[in-house]
Amino acid sequence: MNPTQLPEVLRKAVEHDLSPVQPLPPVWRRTVNALAVAATVFTVAVVFFGVRSDIQTIPLWLSWGTSFLELGAAALLIALALRESLPGRSVPTTSAACALTAAVVFQLAVGFATWRFSPAGAPWAFDPFGYGMSCMGTETALALPTFLVTLLLVFRAYPVRAWMAGLLGGAGAAIAADAITHLRCPVSDLRHVFLWHTGAVLIFSLGGALVGYVWSRRQKL
Repeated sequence: MNPTQLPEVLRKAVEHDLSPVQPLPPVWRRTVNALAVAATVFTVAVVFFGVRSDIQTIPLWLSWGTSFLELGAAALLIALALRESLPGRSVPTTSAACALTAAVVFQLAVGFATWRFSPAGAPWAFDPFGYGMSCMGTETALALPTFLVTLLLVFRAYPVRAWMAGLLGGAGAAIAADAITHLRCPVSDLRHVFLWHTGAVLIFSLGGALVGYVWSRRQKL
């Protein structure tokens, strides 16, 4: 239809609504923004609150080395979340599942290797709920800033599959927090690691998916 054939009221309403749109920065730059938050939390937690008491019994590659690798894995997951948030650039479901599975398996492998080098841990911390809940609370506090910033960046791009972007973003934030917890939590017992550390990763992943689903539903109202 020729624009001149539009009703005058509708044409003026459309013209009045027109405004410049600022293009989104590229995915890598938005990823750096989210990762900067994770790196800041990492630095503050380690510098001001210290590291685990048995850090000397763990090889450097396993203590600091794997923590930095976890930050790298977190950056990859967040980058996938931010790519997923762009309409027309969705991440293949198989690729997203592989990335998420690989990150969780790596986190479990780090916990297992740490237990082999330092199996005792802190004897006072084996209470399955007392210290475990405290550890979960700490990991939640460490993950929350990165989680919120990542979701903010995701929703600014208007994702088609917001639940998938939230799932990947939540996992990335939790893995970034686990990079800190690995250096700080004195408990190497695998029951504690699998239940509370890996549990936090799964909870944030599902929480991100739920937030994304609710957001997308509200957009359709």
